[in-house]
Amino acid sequence: MRVAVIGAGVVGLACAATLTQRGHHVRWIDPDPPGRGCSGGNAGLFSLSSFVPLALPGAWAKAPGWLTDPQGPLTIRPAYLSRVLPWLWQLHRSSRLDRVVASADAMHTLLAPTWDAWLPLAQWAGASALIRRDGWAAAYRSKMALDGDALGWRLRTERGIRIDTLTGGSVREFDPNLSPAITHLLHLPDQGHCLDPLGLCQALARALLAHGADAPVPARALGFEVRDGRIAQVHTERGSIDVDAVVVAAGAFSGPLAAQLGVRVPLDTERGYHVTLKSPSVMPRVPLLEAAGKWFATPMTAGLRLAGTVEFAGLDAPPDWRRAEALLDQLPNLLPQLSHSAVGDADRWMGRRPSLPDSRPVIGRSPRFANAVLAFGHAHVGLTSAAMTGRLVAQLLTGEPPSIDLSPFAPDRFGAAPGPSSRH
Repeated sequence: MRVAVIGAGVVGLACAATLTQRGHHVRWIDPDPPGRGCSGGNAGLFSLSSFVPLALPGAWAKAPGWLTDPQGPLTIRPAYLSRVLPWLWQLHRSSRLDRVVASADAMHTLLAPTWDAWLPLAQWAGASALIRRDGWAAAYRSKMALDGDALGWRLRTERGIRIDTLTGGSVREFDPNLSPAITHLLHLPDQGHCLDPLGLCQALARALLAHGADAPVPARALGFEVRDGRIAQVHTERGSIDVDAVVVAAGAFSGPLAAQLGVRVPLDTERGYHVTLKSPSVMPRVPLLEAAGKWFATPMTAGLRLAGTVEFAGLDAPPDWRRAEALLDQLPNLLPQLSHSAVGDADRWMGRRPSLPDSRPVIGRSPRFANAVLAFGHAHVGLTSAAMTGRLVAQLLTGEPPSIDLSPFAPDRFGAAPGPSSRH
């Protein structure tokens, strides 16, 4: 088949790669180079344990404190509040315990095969050296703080995630660079991270071209031509492309295209920031979660990346670089030797996580057009779940039974878009 993949983030590239491996003629469409959006700037985790939903019972009690703290893990731009309120209401509804458990179960099925899906794909792309499998760790400064996150850790242990709890002197034995204020460290040894997320995306893109994928289209996808109830063309800023099938994997920009394919999804963007210290004097042994601030310090080829937090401000608002500076201000909580005055040269970045209020991506066929598949909304687990998502998309397009139950990820679970038309 001639397949157009809309989106050159890690999910779109993984879809394109898996389809290419299966002999299809793939062309990807994106106005930006591969990985230059959210995929290249994230915290770099392969976190099989990140199936815990964003909203948990009781989390709303913490929200006012987060919102009033300039260094807190959550902020909402005042001008965007009215726009995001319906999304937040659906997020609140998703925080009911039974819905949390259902989402955790669904996401666990998607994330559990991560290594099985990623390792052969990385080898195919010549990027195996970019993957480390030595886990990550969560740092707490009190037993009370750890107890406040008990539900999330219980959801993980009940689903088989190995967690080693270190206290007292064993924390510094694990990593002598850690702050003495850290009283509890939870190490998840079966997780991993990427030494260069952008480099991984670029390796996938090079491998795609080397294995016969068509030249990419550096343009924004605008819509579709429909003939006989199927997508026949993708319209772009640079003309139209004939297709036998299409995959929408455009991350935070997928909503309007999904609507044209028959589904209306409450897609919003959790904007995140990173600071990459190019020449840090110390590196953590494994990626570290600063549990209070909900951000990671990840050792990478380019240096030490501090990444995280959530900002609701929409797609187009300019970055608020105070959010990046807040990560630097909190760095001594983890690594006191890296004070603000000793960080040296650093890169700052902002990206847009595509997020849905039930903390589950959209993965499935368009309910209106059988030759269109949607794969977006992966929020904080885009890198982790990309290879498995690519496998599922290829199975859907070729008529194979999906490896997992896709009903929790159904594109139309939020409702249908207005009626069909023969041309878009």
